Amino acid sequence: MSRMTGMGRRVRRAALLGGALLLASVTLAACGSSSSSGASAGAGASSNAQTNKPGGKTIEFIPTSAIPYFNSEYTGIKAEAKKDGYNTVEQAPSSDADFADQVQMVKEAVSNHVAAIVLVPFSPTALVDSVKEAEAAHIPVIATDSTLSPMVAKSFIAVDDSAAAEAVARYAAKAVHGHGEYDIVDYNLSTSSGIARRNGFEKAMKAFPGMKYAGIQISNEVVQTALSETTTQLERNPKINVIFAADDSSAVGVAQAVDRLHDQKKVVVVGFDADLGEVNYIKSGTIEASALQAPVRMGQAAVQSLHKIFGGGSVSKTQTLAYHLVTTKNLGAASSVAAVKQYVPGYGK
Repeated sequence: MSRMTGMGRRVRRAALLGGALLLASVTLAACGSSSSSGASAGAGASSNAQTNKPGGKTIEFIPTSAIPYFNSEYTGIKAEAKKDGYNTVEQAPSSDADFADQVQMVKEAVSNHVAAIVLVPFSPTALVDSVKEAEAAHIPVIATDSTLSPMVAKSFIAVDDSAAAEAVARYAAKAVHGHGEYDIVDYNLSTSSGIARRNGFEKAMKAFPGMKYAGIQISNEVVQTALSETTTQLERNPKINVIFAADDSSAVGVAQAVDRLHDQKKVVVVGFDADLGEVNYIKSGTIEASALQAPVRMGQAAVQSLHKIFGGGSVSKTQTLAYHLVTTKNLGAASSVAAVKQYVPGYGK
């Protein structure tokens, strides 16, 4: 698909916002149901709008890409927005690496005079100027999942990625009795979350002198890339007995590689997040543990913060959400089922 021109993208966005704000009789997407997709804002990008109340404030959600995790966050945004009569619009770049599209989307949101923006910054620094533009136009921005540096948004809402990664590192190291070599498959080292997960895992591993660092690969959120990189690493270095996959896509790719090489009993795989594919690998035991965030809750908290700001109130600069460590042993526990439901609606029924 050819990339849409800047003018074409602005026309599409104007149409979405106009529909959300003026056409009360047309529901583009209802909370709790699948959103309708518009024309691409870039190669493979997605656009979704929801009408809750004619003339209501519009909140724009701009994640780094339209992966299942951020779809869950948008579910939380829509649910909370509906309570207060706000309209919602989502724009997602074509890929996690397309930060230029994300910068442009923030600028267009400002030009279209949305009431507020919920942003997942691809880069701690690349989005700073555009967020400053939004704030200067009196459009509050809430950063979620990944932060900005400096943190110029009204608030940053996320789990403590470093602490969560430390928890899975300790679990993995103990599973191999503190001896062996560990490899990391991260989704990127551009977002603050990707950096924090790598750093947290390595920090915790330093407490186990018998664990040696074997290397890091970057999957860019592509399952096939994680599969290929993991296969190469395991064939090259048979001493690797722990692999940390820092997101859903990486974890599924790593698990596929371990299964294909029949290394389930040799390699302890730990991950981060849990879409349905990852949950199935936890059930089978290929993935032994994963740190789960709260994407739906994150979206709800972002809108709750904006509701306070709209009313003239203030919010904390940083809001830390709890993570949950799900393992092959506690997957059936009520707390684990509740955590997985944030990723997989209807899970456990």
